[in-house]
Amino acid sequence: MYSRIVVGTNGSDRSLIAVDHAARLAAVCSAELHVVTATSPTDALATAVKIGHDATKRHRVRVVEHLQTGEPATVLIDVADEIDADLIVVGSNSVAGRLQRPAGSVPNRVAHDSGRAVLIVHTG
Repeated sequence: MYSRIVVGTNGSDRSLIAVDHAARLAAVCSAELHVVTATSPTDALATAVKIGHDATKRHRVRVVEHLQTGEPATVLIDVADEIDADLIVVGSNSVAGRLQRPAGSVPNRVAHDSGRAVLIVHTG
């Protein structure tokens, strides 16, 4: 079904829910999982490597970490295009248990600006 899955994370507990979901899906599909972090270079490298290592151990999937600087939605779409991903997984934006989707949110931008399948995981 999927051979390359891209998932975005900023290292927060809520974003790790989306990573875990993407890793489980990658395991079921025998897909390659691309973990993308778009923050400051030093923080992003440590975050992407740790998250990728954890996903590899827990779900036994091949993980490729991508360290990028830039606006997160743009970075996710660019990486997905670069590797010809089948699916982009992002976490929802949620405040106090209520789902919010402001016009500029990462899930909203990825869903509307990418020509690829997008899975938005409810993260709390």
